[in-house]
Amino acid sequence: MALPKIGVPQYQLELISGRRIEYRPFTVKEEKILLMANESKDQKNISNAIRTVLNQCIIHQEGQPRTVVEDLPMFDVEQLFLNIRMKSVGEMSDFNVVCEDCEGSPTVKTRVDLNKVRVENSGYGKSEKIMLTSDIGVEMMYPPFKSLLELNPRGEAGSDDPLMALEMIPKCILTIYDEKQVYQAKDFSKREIDDFVESLTQEHLKKLNEFFERMPRLVYDLKVECPCGQVMEKKLQGISDFFT
Repeated sequence: MALPKIGVPQYQLELISGRRIEYRPFTVKEEKILLMANESKDQKNISNAIRTVLNQCIIHQEGQPRTVVEDLPMFDVEQLFLNIRMKSVGEMSDFNVVCEDCEGSPTVKTRVDLNKVRVENSGYGKSEKIMLTSDIGVEMMYPPFKSLLELNPRGEAGSDDPLMALEMIPKCILTIYDEKQVYQAKDFSKREIDDFVESLTQEHLKKLNEFFERMPRLVYDLKVECPCGQVMEKKLQGISDFFT
């Protein structure tokens, strides 16, 4: 005789990109995966655990295209994780902030209402055209989660790492165009696209890096007062900050 199964609620969510999905809260089994990854303090383990749990919590409708977490842009992954986390363990999350003005740098505990996390740079387009010169431009797409994981185990994009930015740019080029023709990046070899990127000047790279900086992201402006009177401010952003 089989044991009874407990039903799990289902929810709908419109992601920042406009994609609509259904999901369920994570179960005890999946919570264990997240806890073990968090205890490891290894960013690669944490990112892989999040990827596994989110893929398991997405509900796929028969006859509809499957939503694969690895193919979503990072901001969609952040939003999905945050919503599943709220439905699974609650809307409040505990954070520890270190007061560097106090002797011994004591930790100040605070609670954050995850409903107040906001979307920064919310204007979204699936791609963006960037003019590099007066007659040559590129069409860029937002990097999918899988590309970020290949380059950065934290699963975050940013221009603070110059080498990562250089490696990410070729993966995000959809087209290169001039006054006469549009060249589809998929029709050219990796070496040809890399050669094009490596021929760019610092001024061109600055324009492309600004594209990544304009990506939507989830942020929370944390403000905590220590018993010593010092007010500490920190901007939480990215899965590594909200994973707690």
